[in-house]
Amino acid sequence: MSAWKKILGTSLVLASSLLLLSACGGGEKKAADSDGEKTKLTFWNGFTASDGEILQEIVNDFNKENDKGITIEMDVMTWANLNEKLPPAISSKTGPDFMLLNYGDFAQYVKNGAVQSLDDFWDFDGVDKSDFTKTAVELGIVDEKQYYIPMQVQGMYTYWNKDLFKAAGLDENNPPRTWDELTEMAPKLTDASKNVSGFVFNKDGTAPLYNWILANGGKLVNDDYTKSEFASTQTLEVLKKIQTMIHTDKTGPESISGAEMDNLMNAGQLAIELNGPWLNNGLKKNEINYGVTTIPQLVAGKNEHAILDGVGFGIPASTDDSKKDAIYEFIKYWNTTEIGKKWSIENGFPPYLKSVSEDAEVKADPIVSELGKQIEFAEPFLPGFDKLPSINNDIMNPLIEKLLAGDDPEKLMNDADKAINDMLAN
Repeated sequence: MSAWKKILGTSLVLASSLLLLSACGGGEKKAADSDGEKTKLTFWNGFTASDGEILQEIVNDFNKENDKGITIEMDVMTWANLNEKLPPAISSKTGPDFMLLNYGDFAQYVKNGAVQSLDDFWDFDGVDKSDFTKTAVELGIVDEKQYYIPMQVQGMYTYWNKDLFKAAGLDENNPPRTWDELTEMAPKLTDASKNVSGFVFNKDGTAPLYNWILANGGKLVNDDYTKSEFASTQTLEVLKKIQTMIHTDKTGPESISGAEMDNLMNAGQLAIELNGPWLNNGLKKNEINYGVTTIPQLVAGKNEHAILDGVGFGIPASTDDSKKDAIYEFIKYWNTTEIGKKWSIENGFPPYLKSVSEDAEVKADPIVSELGKQIEFAEPFLPGFDKLPSINNDIMNPLIEKLLAGDDPEKLMNDADKAINDMLAN
């Protein structure tokens, strides 16, 4: 998220390039076909871990199997590097033909006119929009236009180490289902003598923070994104509970990053972690006896709430219109039952295509089927809100760090509320 400071700094460059970029989209479409024409596409993304290897396999298979003469060259970098390199690359017309963007990042690109509308994808030959979960489609919509097409969906989930539950005398098959149960269990699972943390709240943990506040009835901003609603009794209650667990009960370190938190879980030294599906592969690799379920709720089984996040395909404004059909061929290929199933099972990610959810093998997978339950009620958080990355980086992350260190929750909340309003006013 820190790369957004640099993205914001490029806003004027991008905006000044709009007239030039718009000229690229007016040519006649010239799709690759089986008559011998070759189309080479460049593809940027941030899948640098084991999931990137699976993505490369799928790209290689597409290159071999498609009969349109399309070849995709994939360039992988960290998400921070991608968000640093992409804006100036688009403005200078040296960017990729298409790319993947995180849900929280793409709204800024839309605001700057740096990406194309993909509304016509749904009319592309062979695309079945009805197979997509409605909320997954909504992740890519800003101002009623589709700007990215789903590649994966995700959210925060509850992971628990069954061996540590058993050692603490707790039911290894009964994880915390509510936020109150989480606060009750965490101290019981903590064992400083064995370097075991019951629960960790990472200093860059805006996602679990927002999930908890929303479940408690609070909000970050009002419905039209013009005013902060962060300062509330609901928010304050959540901040106090987080501080009690970490600073008072000492269920985990007061200052720890998300990556360091994952390392603790993978080492068998953390009992409960709230994180995304990407944690699954590390836990399997390290042979951790774990379980995963939906994120805690205010009341178990009632008025369930969760934030839906994801990654999607986008096309820069600088990409020539003659390449759009070829790009759509790959996005269509990705969004088939076969590829969706491969990605879900091999990565442990919830499916967003209905045909994948209904597949017998997917239903039988204990991890994927469990994660899929949350997709039924999860919704996008503040769709199209381009200020969210800056709020996270400049306001919320510092708040969390100070909160975990013991600073006054109410003052932190009120200061953040003011800072959000100042940002929205500007």
